[in-house]
Order: sequence, then structure tokens, then C-alpha cells
Amino acid sequence: MTSNTPNQPVSYPIFTVRWLAVHTLAVPTVFFLGAIAA
Repeated sequence: MTSNTPNQPVSYPIFTVRWLAVHTLAVPTVFFLGAIAA
């Protein structure tokens, strides 16, 4: 995990896919838990 190079064409898409996957799973989960708690 070397963040020394500002231009990494490999690390950016992986981080983007990971970010999208986390939010795609987290948003419905939080909404689902909120609906149950209500």
C-alpha cells in the first residue's frame, strides 16, 4: 500500500469498485435495520 505515487492506474479502479460495493451493501442494510427498528 504505497501512496507515494500520485498516479496509480491499478489502485484507483479497485478502490472505486470496493467503495461502490461497500455503499451498495451498506445503504440498503441501514435502511432495512431502520425499517425494522421503527
